[in-house]
Amino acid sequence: MVKKSFSGDICSLAQALDVIGEWWSMLIVRDFFLGAGVRRFEQLRDSLGISRNILTERLRTLTDAGVIERVPVKEGGRRQAYQLTEKGIDLLPTLIAMMQWGDRWRSDSGQKFVSVLAREDHQPIAPLQAHSQAGKPLSIDDMCMTVHIKGEDRLIEEWPISALQKAKVG
Repeated sequence: MVKKSFSGDICSLAQALDVIGEWWSMLIVRDFFLGAGVRRFEQLRDSLGISRNILTERLRTLTDAGVIERVPVKEGGRRQAYQLTEKGIDLLPTLIAMMQWGDRWRSDSGQKFVSVLAREDHQPIAPLQAHSQAGKPLSIDDMCMTVHIKGEDRLIEEWPISALQKAKVG
């Protein structure tokens, strides 16, 4: 099945999903972080248990999008590995937020596969949260959205979901 491309969509979320929305993509990116930013094809295949053709396709998508890049394994050698780019490293907060969400909401409360710790004290990092430009933590009730459609900015003040849930008739 051919997936729909969102590359021409104006929505930044849709464009991000065009690159990292396929489930193997974020697992591949996770493995780069577990491997200090560099991985060989075989390491990824063995670690993930993914078929060669799917891994090849995902690596091509991530490379074309500038999330990873090919690098020679050693100077003058023919073998290559992949490494995260700055764009790929910028996915870390997204990856952490998804892991924290999974830790909170998964159906089993078994062991964690990965814990992200502060290097200074080896304690788990706090849950990621949105902050104002001044650094104040924000809840959903503290935020609203502006939608930019065809040169018109439309402020959506009624967006907070908690307010919408309170208004539900039910």
